[in-house]
Amino acid sequence: MMRRDALRSTQTEDGSKVAVWQLVRRSARILRVQFPHESFTAYRLPSNTALLDAQPGSIMFDAYPDLADARQLLPEHGDLWDAIRGDYWSALLGLTSLPNRLGRSSDV
Repeated sequence: MMRRDALRSTQTEDGSKVAVWQLVRRSARILRVQFPHESFTAYRLPSNTALLDAQPGSIMFDAYPDLADARQLLPEHGDLWDAIRGDYWSALLGLTSLPNRLGRSSDV
């Protein structure tokens, strides 16, 4: 059984976006977002600090925002936030497996 506070990953249906998040009490806290097919210099939000040694195509957060705050910081990625919302409810309700829309579940 997966621990409630385990790191989790959720991806969009097309695999173009991946988020690593953690359930903290009753909140989904977003640690990072990765765009596997992108090569921009990684950076932190909201400070916009470049992370030259981090994996290209990554966005890290200065503080770990909850799902609503992450959606405000990066509103153009609604498909990713919607996918996390589904996995969040599965985790919150204590389901042992976290299927995403592709039928896969994962923990980091």
